Amino acid sequence: MPKFKKGDRVKVKLDNSSPYRGRIGTIGEEPLVDSYGFWYMVKFESAGFSRVYRFLESDLEVPPQG
Repeated sequence: MPKFKKGDRVKVKLDNSSPYRGRIGTIGEEPLVDSYGFWYMVKFESAGFSRVYRFLESDLEVPPQG
């Protein structure tokens, strides 16, 4: 079962030097699944622009409320 669904807010928790580490985005569509697990398309918005990147479920977490 996928942990997140379309429209959920998520925080990127990658352990590497990704420029998206710590950023909060929104799940754009239902996840795809392959042998590695669930893949999510996450939309990030900043300064009037938006970008969409793909992350494994293990790279994402629920952001703090606030």
